[in-house]
Amino acid sequence: MKVLVLGNGAHVKKRVLPALNNIKSIENIIIGDRNTKNAIKIDSKNEIRNFNDELKSSEKYNFVIIATPPYDHKSSLIKVSDKTENILVEKPISNDINFIFGENLRELKNEKNVFETLMYLHHPLWSYVKDLINKKNIQKVFSEFSVPHLPENSFRYKKELGGGSLFDQGIYPISLAQEISNSSQVLNSVEIHQSREYEVDLGGSIDLTIDENISYIGKWGLGQEYKNYLKLENSDGESFQIDFIFSKPNETFTKIDVKNSKNSQVIEVGKYDQFQIMYQDVIEKNISKFKYTNYENLLKRYSLVRDVLKVVN
Repeated sequence: MKVLVLGNGAHVKKRVLPALNNIKSIENIIIGDRNTKNAIKIDSKNEIRNFNDELKSSEKYNFVIIATPPYDHKSSLIKVSDKTENILVEKPISNDINFIFGENLRELKNEKNVFETLMYLHHPLWSYVKDLINKKNIQKVFSEFSVPHLPENSFRYKKELGGGSLFDQGIYPISLAQEISNSSQVLNSVEIHQSREYEVDLGGSIDLTIDENISYIGKWGLGQEYKNYLKLENSDGESFQIDFIFSKPNETFTKIDVKNSKNSQVIEVGKYDQFQIMYQDVIEKNISKFKYTNYENLLKRYSLVRDVLKVVN
């Protein structure tokens, strides 16, 4: 099996390539890098090529993974569509809302397996979360994904490159709201924190009513204290705290802290590479089997993003 990875930044080196290199059925990984002069491959089955030359080539792949800054996702999606049947795009699928709701992406989704990667939905921890929501009469849900400031040359601080916290951290709590909903989501309020120093947003929050009886508050931020959690509360006074719900270093032992009025307990889940699990899921199963990847669910997810953007604009 042969895979093309477009992009060779820190995220690719730290998360994407190690996960792909550990999958035995993948024999060859071509990495499209815009700066091949100082590029270093990390495994014998990796080959680094010029990004633009590779887009122009006629070579075919089993999968293409787009892991470039968000502004590049739209053009790369279109350019690689003749190279493969399966295109995996690092979130967000695009920072261009008009493209997401337009005919070009609709036609591409009809012709190809286009997949916005939300790796946390493939981690075993998520199965526990779904089970709790289905069986424990959950009434309140809180989630947050916030991170400290990154190097100032990061694309996240440049509007023209698709930067900002909404498209980087915000996609996670927004997608989680959709995943726990069976029927309806009513948006009660939105907050966006615009930066005076930078030209992008640095955080925000949404307040939703889900399926008429679940109160949901999701927060996100850039340049803030690190927070990465999900908390569930039910009518019986029980709470379920899940740390590292969205992003998990491979060495993190995941668990669920359960508390009620009488005692507390820990549900142990374990250590996993959620990137490797996600790629294995994609390879071993048909992409269309994952509900969150279909076009209708993509549009629902980005309808919430569009509502948030109305506040920004």
